[in-house]
Amino acid sequence: MELLTATLAHGLRLLDESGRLTPDHTSPELLFGHHSLFVVDLEMSGSNPQLHEVIDLGGIRAALTRSLAEEAVWGARVKPRHIGNAVPGALKVVGYSPKGWKDAVELDIAFAKFAEVGRGAVITGWGIGQDVAFLVESCRRQGIAWPFAPIAIDVQYIARFLFKGGSDVDRFNLGHVADRLGIGRMGEHGALADAYATYDVLSRLLDRAAAMNVADTAPA
Repeated sequence: MELLTATLAHGLRLLDESGRLTPDHTSPELLFGHHSLFVVDLEMSGSNPQLHEVIDLGGIRAALTRSLAEEAVWGARVKPRHIGNAVPGALKVVGYSPKGWKDAVELDIAFAKFAEVGRGAVITGWGIGQDVAFLVESCRRQGIAWPFAPIAIDVQYIARFLFKGGSDVDRFNLGHVADRLGIGRMGEHGALADAYATYDVLSRLLDRAAAMNVADTAPA
């Protein structure tokens, strides 16, 4: 089996027609016919998609090839409409301030562009559960169908598999893994910066997979 498919299969998740993660069985063949990944990160005002809001989002569209060649990049801060519902700790992590978000765009404009850049691509991210939940809710609020592929890839799962039983990585948060792989970061808890960190980590994980000959140990 091709190295790329075998490696990505360890993070593969199946989505329902609205984009929600499902517990259903996946197989590497689900990647066949897809040509791009959309490596994303979202920053939110809290953890509840029905109550809180996306306030920053970014994504890198990359070719679904070993090189992960960039095809398009886009990100923007999003204007909150219900900042009073925000969790103060979440805003502190993101670095939110009225001045910093002065030029933020409305969700409908931001999400339309985000969907345009990522249309048909496989959503890919680090610990993607919450990001996918907010993407699903954003689609619902905008009254649009899920614009991405019906599968997603969690890069954290791939890292856990490739570092299983080793001592190189002892915590599976994005910053720690990036540091252990020698990846410099554009910033922390900014959506596009974290999307790029995830993209760079995935590239290094593919290098590690090649060294480990992961193609012989792909999940069934």
